[in-house]
Amino acid sequence: MIGSSAPYDIVRKEERCAATGRAFVEGDRQVAVLVETPGEEPLLRVFFSEDAWDGGARPESPATVFGFWRRIAGEEKKNDNAIMSADELFDLFEQLAEAEQPRQISFRYLLALLLMRKRRLVYEGMTPGDPSRFRVKARPGGAIHDVVDPKMDDDAIEQATEELGRVMNTEDHP
Repeated sequence: MIGSSAPYDIVRKEERCAATGRAFVEGDRQVAVLVETPGEEPLLRVFFSEDAWDGGARPESPATVFGFWRRIAGEEKKNDNAIMSADELFDLFEQLAEAEQPRQISFRYLLALLLMRKRRLVYEGMTPGDPSRFRVKARPGGAIHDVVDPKMDDDAIEQATEELGRVMNTEDHP
């Protein structure tokens, strides 16, 4: 089994550029980064200005980039206070397509489940010749994506998906 039954905790830092310390204002282009630190379970979510990120700013060692997506400060307020929009979740899903670390593979799998629940991805079936992968189709656009199945049991999937939804505030609101 690639994944574990442990949920993904994501700690959100204040919205200042991690490189410059400058506070963001609504409309600023930024890069949200999930940071993994050896020996620490929760992922840390930090922000970089797009200019700092494009200029090479990254988390300090031993921390590493787990995943990232581009966003505009203040956009989350338009989505019932969701931390990430469906488009941002999809960007992170695509960005993790080449992931090789087991934790990233499991995280991408959970993102695929969330995106299917939000109808942003549609299940297309198993990948021909590879029973460890399945295919999903993006909506809109129709691009096909292969997803590694980390062979989590149903209880682990349900628990981790619910926790991911709560932590990232992606649950649908009535």
